[in-house]
Amino acid sequence: MIRHDELAARYAGRAAFIDKLLRIFESTHATVSAELRNAAEAGDTATVARLAHSLKSSAGNIMDHELTALAKEAEQAARDNRADCMALAVNLADALEQTLVLIAATRPGP
Repeated sequence: MIRHDELAARYAGRAAFIDKLLRIFESTHATVSAELRNAAEAGDTATVARLAHSLKSSAGNIMDHELTALAKEAEQAARDNRADCMALAVNLADALEQTLVLIAATRPGP
């Protein structure tokens, strides 16, 4: 879940920038959930690691600490070829989808 209070504090007085940041996150990660699911289904640890790494940084920028932590865990699991890697990738895809839904529901109109 995005910590809007922390996001507002980090970018104080820059509401338009926050909106732009969230829109960029939304557009950049629109297909990542499906890509994570496909990688998990294929057992593709390299793709899981790459996607999770990218998502970890982006989620941190929008103050979604839970998504950041899950991305970090999925990335490390993929790099270590752990047995739980693919389940974590699916969990990460689910969490990302929830974040995207919340962004769309809370942003101002066009």
